[in-house]
Amino acid sequence: MRLVHTMIRVEDLDESIEFYTKKIGLEFVSKEELPGNDATIAFLRDPKSGHEIELTYNHDGRSYDLGDGYGHMAFDVASVDDTYEEWKSRGVEFSLLPKTMQNRMRIAFAVDPTGYKLELREMPETA
Repeated sequence: MRLVHTMIRVEDLDESIEFYTKKIGLEFVSKEELPGNDATIAFLRDPKSGHEIELTYNHDGRSYDLGDGYGHMAFDVASVDDTYEEWKSRGVEFSLLPKTMQNRMRIAFAVDPTGYKLELREMPETA
């Protein structure tokens, strides 16, 4: 078994594609209209792990309640502080500034244009 992708619904597809590629560093894979579903999807890939995020935009103008069941996507980085500074310089907003947890793990939380949280975990050995 292999985990292939994670799908999230977004309110502005172009803004979300730009955020995940230009600000976060994922690779653009594809974008396609889904006739009959009144939706457009885009796939973005993490160049290191190969995991993809499917961004789904529904054309009917609905808004989304992110709910309380969803938590976040996590990204292992060599340095939380360096990544924070890099992403911040690209206009990424953060809901939690870099901090060291009780277990000594260094983390921070960014927020994408739709409001999804992205955790940065300082894990140099897996970044």
